[in-house]
Amino acid sequence: MKKAGLLAAVVLLAVPVWAGLTVADLERMATKDIVPEIRLAAGYALVTHYAATKDESELRTLAETGATEAVRLAASLALSQKLLAAKKTREELMALITEGATPEVRAAAVPALMEVLIGDEADALLNLATTAATEELQYAAGKAYLQKIRAKLDRAQLESICADESLPAGYRKAAAEVLAGYYLFPAQTALSRQQLEEQALTNSNQYLRYAAAFALVNFLVEDSTDVLYKKVVALFLAPGVSAEYRWAYARALGIKWASSL
Repeated sequence: MKKAGLLAAVVLLAVPVWAGLTVADLERMATKDIVPEIRLAAGYALVTHYAATKDESELRTLAETGATEAVRLAASLALSQKLLAAKKTREELMALITEGATPEVRAAAVPALMEVLIGDEADALLNLATTAATEELQYAAGKAYLQKIRAKLDRAQLESICADESLPAGYRKAAAEVLAGYYLFPAQTALSRQQLEEQALTNSNQYLRYAAAFALVNFLVEDSTDVLYKKVVALFLAPGVSAEYRWAYARALGIKWASSL
């Protein structure tokens, strides 16, 4: 009864009017909503607005000092767009991804740095992916490496990387995101929504859960905003739900909110 009462209170306190959702509504949710995944969804929805209205310096400051993880995420993803357009040097991007004050600042350098790294030799990229000092650099080099050797990859290889506990986190995350594509295509071997939900919820390996969750978002965005919102709120009090599964629903809701601005 107590859980049911709290869930009802969360819904009553947090439900916005979807048709009139504003940037101010999203910023309020990103900073003050009691459901972490609602904050996260609002953060994703704010990215395009932040990229259009804030300069690089403002975004970097916000990525460092934003009040919540959701605000810092929005600033980080918007900053990554700025860095791509700015055509920063390799040295500037390497400094940012290794010395940035917060994970969000370091992550902002990833897309622009990948454009530079893709010209490196595959062996050099693999070495960087497995030895780099920060998770963000491992991830950037890992994504570039996997793109470089994509003609030789298959689902089993990527699942093996995800499962290999001797490999660093950033490289395994990169493999999980590439693996998500194999879960969706080709159609003959693609996983269903139900299969993806089950793997995102129950697989014992966090990177394989993440791969499924990353792919699952493609299905979830077909749901209505109302359905996604109610699901995210319901998950707030649900026991034993993986972080990756929660993330998938928050990401999908953020996409829907962004499209309504």
